[in-house]
Amino acid sequence: MARTLDIRGLLQQLPLFKNLAERQLEQLAHSCEQCRFDRNQFVFHRGDSASGLYVVAVGRIKLSIPSGQGQAKVVELCEAGQSFGEAGMFLGLPYLVEAQALEDSLLIRIARAEIERTIDSDPSFARRMLVSLSMHVDAMLRDIEAINLQNAMQRVISYLLAQPMDNGRVRLVCSKHVVASKLGLTPETLSRQLHQLVDLQLIRVCGGDVQILDESRLKAWL
Repeated sequence: MARTLDIRGLLQQLPLFKNLAERQLEQLAHSCEQCRFDRNQFVFHRGDSASGLYVVAVGRIKLSIPSGQGQAKVVELCEAGQSFGEAGMFLGLPYLVEAQALEDSLLIRIARAEIERTIDSDPSFARRMLVSLSMHVDAMLRDIEAINLQNAMQRVISYLLAQPMDNGRVRLVCSKHVVASKLGLTPETLSRQLHQLVDLQLIRVCGGDVQILDESRLKAWL
């Protein structure tokens, strides 16, 4: 994946860094490390030392908790512009999850020392970092709520409605196996729920896309 990356330009577009002073932005960009990962390659494993955070420049990263049976519970999917690895970095603990590229990806790695220096020099950056961490916690709490309080169909509907739409069309950019793990379902159960929604004439599945036919009726099932 040959690509020249304007790190400073990318950082300036991200909510976490866009309000930094020019000098701080230049210093941070200069200290960043570009990391390229092929599809299915691991960024880090559970138990690895958490010495920095990552920002997705290009691609998509899956964060999951591995089990002893060779399975893994997907806890988060990070898209371009999103960051991950903050919690372990600040706590000084090994990573609790493993990170794997779902497609060829380009990441920016920022060392803990640089993040701490920026926090010391810009209190507003510390507030934005708290917002970023809070968003991760909020997403995980919503997942826990869905798995414990929603049935299989409601989880699938909630997932579809939370995705970006283009005229009611949702593109499933991840495999059914990944989506099912994120929802706490088996791939077979996910397929059955999609087929049931098709039978109810609430959605239409077109290859990797899902066309929502009646959003109000779909919401009524929640």
